[in-house]
Amino acid sequence: MTVVHVSRDVDVPAAWRAGPCPLVVLDARESGSRMPLVRALRSLPGGASAVVLLVGRRGALRALEPALEDGADEVLAWPPDLEELRVRLDMAERRYARRESRMGVPFGDELRDTMLAVSPVPTSITTLGEGKVVAANDAYFRAFGYTREEMLGKTTVDLHLWERPIDRAQVMERLRRHGSVRGVDAQYHTRTGEVRHTLLFMGLVPYAGEPHVISFFPDITPIKQAEEEVRRSEVSFRTLIQSLPDLVAVFDRNARVRYANLKVARALGYSDVKELVGKHISDMIPPEDFASADARMHEALRTGRNALQERRMVRRDGGILHVESTTFPLHFDGEDSIVSVAHDLTERHQMQARLMLAERMASVGTLAAGVAHEINNPLAYLTANLAFAREELSRVPAPGVDASLSEALSDAQAALSEAQQGAERVRTIVRDLKTFSRVDSVEDSVVDVRAVLESTLNLATTEIRHRARLVKLFEDVPPVRANESRLGQVFLNLLVNAAQAIPEGAPDRHEIRVGARLGEGGRVLVEVTDTGVGIATEHLPRLFDPFFTTKAPGVGTGLGLSICHNLVTALGGEIQVRSAPGRGSTFRVLLPSAEPVRVEPAPPAPRPEPAAPVEKRGRLLVVDDEPLVCTALGRTLRPHHDVTLATRAQDALERIEAGESYDVVFCDLMMPGMSGMDFYSTLMKRHPEQARRVIFLTGGAVTPQARAFLETVTSPHIEKPFAGRELLSLVQERLARA
Repeated sequence: MTVVHVSRDVDVPAAWRAGPCPLVVLDARESGSRMPLVRALRSLPGGASAVVLLVGRRGALRALEPALEDGADEVLAWPPDLEELRVRLDMAERRYARRESRMGVPFGDELRDTMLAVSPVPTSITTLGEGKVVAANDAYFRAFGYTREEMLGKTTVDLHLWERPIDRAQVMERLRRHGSVRGVDAQYHTRTGEVRHTLLFMGLVPYAGEPHVISFFPDITPIKQAEEEVRRSEVSFRTLIQSLPDLVAVFDRNARVRYANLKVARALGYSDVKELVGKHISDMIPPEDFASADARMHEALRTGRNALQERRMVRRDGGILHVESTTFPLHFDGEDSIVSVAHDLTERHQMQARLMLAERMASVGTLAAGVAHEINNPLAYLTANLAFAREELSRVPAPGVDASLSEALSDAQAALSEAQQGAERVRTIVRDLKTFSRVDSVEDSVVDVRAVLESTLNLATTEIRHRARLVKLFEDVPPVRANESRLGQVFLNLLVNAAQAIPEGAPDRHEIRVGARLGEGGRVLVEVTDTGVGIATEHLPRLFDPFFTTKAPGVGTGLGLSICHNLVTALGGEIQVRSAPGRGSTFRVLLPSAEPVRVEPAPPAPRPEPAAPVEKRGRLLVVDDEPLVCTALGRTLRPHHDVTLATRAQDALERIEAGESYDVVFCDLMMPGMSGMDFYSTLMKRHPEQARRVIFLTGGAVTPQARAFLETVTSPHIEKPFAGRELLSLVQERLARA
């Protein structure tokens, strides 16, 4: 071999001009990059075919990798092994021979023109340095919209073909490093300004004795447009899926999640869809439902038909989610898949539960009203007979009576007194029950808050007395406009909740404080405070949410406070809560008053009471289908008046038709056959003077028709049971008016 030795990099071009060398050995043992020299060698005539061998220090050859990437062919460790050196030189010789054989192929005008003419791909040959176009085929000129004369001798930069000029510099750098460029995505401007996408392939070829660049520009614009359409379609699809109000998930043939929208993740308690991908369907449904769900999915794959079913899903926290799911097969991302589109039925189930509860409450209310009516009739004659018995016993003369008989009479009176107290308590409970059960009465009226509280406390006594002392702090407050039964429902719920927050067994250590006073802005403030377990801070924001409850299963439905909030808000009021764990709770209900706040004048000095008026005796008619009620009323009234009893309204009407006249007519409103309403209407037509003397008796279970009737007539009505003194006072009042 002939060896040319050069000691300085700057002397390489001069030595090269004397004749190209097939093998170049570069000393790379010292620090410093050899990449500039490798690049310079490759740009010299014949430099593209030379084999460049780098000599580096043994153990530090990795530092030569950048030079290999820039065009060097081999690396030899120093000091060399002679056998290795012979092998490397032999390999270099063979490599040079292959390159030289390719470079030696003639590339004259005839071959050039033939290749360019038959190629359907836009092809050009440009100078290595400046990039001037020296040859190109017709496809190239058609692709860019220029004539041959307009492009030959010009560079792509001169013609402003590159979408970004920096792209050409990067491509040429890559060509210098690797000797070729394969499949670079490049964008070009045509003469009309249209942007075309091409895959750029470049290589070095000899042309007219100098290295040139041959470039191929296959147009991939239609492919790019199709990809963009697919991308947009996919974006639109995913946007559509993510925007749907339903839960959409895609499963593979093994029932694992491939894709899901965010609604699925949130419904199941996950923060990110990625947490769902790869999960098996058995991880999201109860074990007892898996066989059914799996069968539906395989049926959809086998038959291609949609499968609709209600299904339960398991949330991340173990809760159950009810959905209505449709599954159908779909080719998704190149694979057979199953799509599940589910609609969350939780709200529907909650609404159904609320409706069922409302129906139960309405049924209980109706039942309570009926029970109250049935109790009122026997209670009416019970209280009347007890009062009569006590009055009769009190008339037994004390002087001359045997001591044992006198003691027995005293015990009997005490027993009757206690029985009267019990009957009066039953009467109060029935009255409160009737007030609470008027579910069909939705009209608001002026209501005394303290009276409603008293009635509600009577109902809640059993719940409270085993848990805490009851403290009442009622001040004078103006009335509010509300529905009495619904306001009672609010107070009863707050009282029961307060009682249930206190453990049983130590009523002397706990108390429930109920207060009513005038609040800010003239509103009526009702407070219910307990010394119970309190409410956790994290639960306070959700306390009035429907179906949220902190009570044990089976104790509460989670609707009580939600209904209270709705009722109070509908009245224009507010309901607030203050609580802390272990420190009890305070619920505050603020209601607008029904009248402006005013300062009451001081009461006048008491006047001497006038002498009791002389009691008048009248002629009374009592009409009630309950015989014992008639009898009891007769016993109560006969010592003071002349009383006629009738258990049928028709019999009473016949008496009046026969000419009998009465000062007061007591008539039951609801009776079989001729009702009290029919009796009154007939009297108004035939005997209006007698109709004006009617007083109606009601037992509580009043129909809407009967209630409307009572609101239209001027005749008074009293509810059973009633006290004897109440009846006698009412009779005297009517006789005085007559």
